Amino acid sequence: MARSGFEERFPANSSLVAKALVRNVRRLRKDKGWTEDELAAKLRIDQTAVSLIENARSNPTLQTLEQIAVCLSVRFIDLFATHPQKSGVCVPKIRFGVDAASGRRKLVS
Repeated sequence: MARSGFEERFPANSSLVAKALVRNVRRLRKDKGWTEDELAAKLRIDQTAVSLIENARSNPTLQTLEQIAVCLSVRFIDLFATHPQKSGVCVPKIRFGVDAASGRRKLVS
């Protein structure tokens, strides 16, 4: 059952960074065997806030993201990584290209 106006109040963020954050927070939480309620209690935030983060419908503050990283025992940057490693933590995939006009290296998305 859809809640009236929910999509308008909490639009889904489909950026690659948001998707990586969602995937990593959910995976790391589940790896610890925690429910959304348990993570929320440890962070001293409402379970709804955790749900909104895990469904890409929230833009958490840097302070909240830092608390999540500490709580999940990972580095801050690991929350945004896109490629899993053997350790189960994702690391960002960085690609470089060459700018045709200047000949300098540049980041490629």
